Amino acid sequence: MSIRARLASIFGVALAAVLVAGGAFYFTIAEMLIFQRRAEASYEDLRLHVTLASDASRYMNEAAKAALRGTLSAELSAAAEDAARDLAAIEALKWRMIADEEIRESDEESTEELGHIRFMRESFDHIAASTQEITRVADERAHERHAMFVRLSDHEYKERFLPHISAAVHDAERDVARILADEHHLRTRVAVLGAAAIGGALVVLIVLLGRLLRAMDRGFSTLVEGSRRIAQGDLELRLPELDAHEFGRLSAAFNHMASGLQSAQEARLRMEKLAAVGQLAASVGHDLRNPLGAVRNASHYLKKRLSATELGAEPRVAQFLAIIEKELVACNKIIGNLLDFARERRPLLSSCALRPLVDDAISVVEVPPHVRVENDVPAALPLVELDRDQFRQVLVNLIQNATEAIPAKREGRVRVAASWGSDGLTLSVTDNGTGISAEMLAHIFEPLFSTKLKGTGLGLAISAGVVERHGGTIEATSEPSGGTTFVVRVPAREAPTAAGSRAASSGAQGA
Repeated sequence: MSIRARLASIFGVALAAVLVAGGAFYFTIAEMLIFQRRAEASYEDLRLHVTLASDASRYMNEAAKAALRGTLSAELSAAAEDAARDLAAIEALKWRMIADEEIRESDEESTEELGHIRFMRESFDHIAASTQEITRVADERAHERHAMFVRLSDHEYKERFLPHISAAVHDAERDVARILADEHHLRTRVAVLGAAAIGGALVVLIVLLGRLLRAMDRGFSTLVEGSRRIAQGDLELRLPELDAHEFGRLSAAFNHMASGLQSAQEARLRMEKLAAVGQLAASVGHDLRNPLGAVRNASHYLKKRLSATELGAEPRVAQFLAIIEKELVACNKIIGNLLDFARERRPLLSSCALRPLVDDAISVVEVPPHVRVENDVPAALPLVELDRDQFRQVLVNLIQNATEAIPAKREGRVRVAASWGSDGLTLSVTDNGTGISAEMLAHIFEPLFSTKLKGTGLGLAISAGVVERHGGTIEATSEPSGGTTFVVRVPAREAPTAAGSRAASSGAQGA
């Protein structure tokens, strides 16, 4: 995970904690509003019941006076209206509470409270009707009228009406107490939820920040140590992978830089080595050419002088003279290679048909009888801008090496192929010889390095120099006992069309 992603995750966790806290706060406010409505309804219910009890008590006092006097009074009627209004208000409030889904009680509690209200209404109506009957008793029966009111007060009011008011008041007090308990539980739950959310967010933030700081510390430490070792000349150093974040990309860029520096260092050393070898080759070549010329002349003179004598007719003398001639040719070839390697002449580019050039190179090579060399370069290949002589030498070296890499007991095959693409010319020389080990493959283009017993180690070095001076590349792939392929790539230089190539090729062959 990248540092940006980790910072984003930290911000996300902090935002989530804020959202959780905000959600808990919103939930608390919403629940508190519901509790407030429930509390207001319960307090209103309790107030109305207390008012009803007061108005009913006032009514009973006025009813006692009416029973003593034997007449109804305006105060009695007002008290009756107040009590009836209180009952109606209590019943309306109860139905509103039942209709409100947020503050309604259970169906059992609502049914019980409505039963209390209905019973109180019936009981009060009975008390009011009985009071009117009592006041109609004649004055001479005042004692009987007083007894009737006492029975009404004791039986209907105290034993039936007041207990229901007390029960309703108890229900209202129970609702208030339950609301307070629910509010306390809500506050506790919200506090626990908030503490858990904040604590969890802090733990996650600490873990994420700790991992981020560890990754940054490891990245900085690794980069600083790598820079120090690179500065001390350890160009083979490669930093370990630092995960898929910015430091990982920095370590990859650092390794790429170290690899580039190492390649540049190796190229510089190689150039210095090539320069030294080139100077040595030029000096040795010039110093040996004159003595070898004298030896060649002496050998030719002896061969001519001895040809007409009995000594010259001896087989051993003729054999040794032939050996001298053969080895002089080999020495002259080595000197030529040394001088070619030392000169590094700039290419003189000209349009060249590649297939005839390959045929020309094949004709120069001494191909063993068990080896078949195939020219698979398309005849329609566009003309290529090359130095004909230098590139012919490259082909001769590659084909010669390929034929010599095939054991005498094996049917050999060397294939030369080429193609033209947007990047230019790609030419390959493939053999089915013994192959080259990976250890030797890394050094085959170095001067004076050879895998052959009698090789000079200059052929591939000269070929590599020619290809590089053409702006191209040469590389080799091989598997032990599986053959070798050399691939030469030369960049495109405004190649003519295939038709022009065929015409030029025909003209070259006709010439």
